[in-house]
Amino acid sequence: MATLQQPLALRRDLVRIFGEDRLVAVIRTATPEIAERAARAVAEAGVRLVEITLTVPDAYELIAKLATDDAFAKRGAIVGAGTVLSGAQAEDAVLAGARFLVSPALVPEMLEVGRARDVMTMPGTMTPSEMVRAAELGADFIKIFPIATIGGPDFVTNVRRALTHLPLVATGNIEYDEIPAYLRAGVVGFGIGGPLIRGELLERGDHAGLVANAKRFLAATRRA
Repeated sequence: MATLQQPLALRRDLVRIFGEDRLVAVIRTATPEIAERAARAVAEAGVRLVEITLTVPDAYELIAKLATDDAFAKRGAIVGAGTVLSGAQAEDAVLAGARFLVSPALVPEMLEVGRARDVMTMPGTMTPSEMVRAAELGADFIKIFPIATIGGPDFVTNVRRALTHLPLVATGNIEYDEIPAYLRAGVVGFGIGGPLIRGELLERGDHAGLVANAKRFLAATRRA
């Protein structure tokens, strides 16, 4: 039940949490009701960074609801916004309660909002030039998107031969069995959607199945 606004998690808190868990749960569903069920299930599993993509209908309202929800906060869960494509969307998401911002593209205005509002940022990149530019603009982490399409772990391995210092994040439909290969390639974490929050489990309302699956992924990504 939503009550008082929870104390804001600072950017440094989010950076630390992602460094420990190495996982963001990416929620992209057809309705806000399904998205909320998914968010609560992954939070129950212990996933602390929960991304509501702005493609979810009424995403800002859902972000606001989760950001002020006692039960969600008591599990240690923090809500963020994904698919942020402009500075205006970034501002609206932060005002709704998002404490981290993720984009499929390199959006400088999103990074500006992140710095101004003390929230963690994770812009999307595909090329080494974009990755370097994201770092120059102050990104906390650098998302590679769409990673499976452009080569998966092999792409990361090749990029990191030159860009060893960049905090690269693998995102997309990364399956459980692929996690070790990405870690060996040198990513610092993951943003995972469908394989973590399986559609068939959501459709049949299998809350226990959703929680169990999310626990499995978190155990594979979390730093020992």
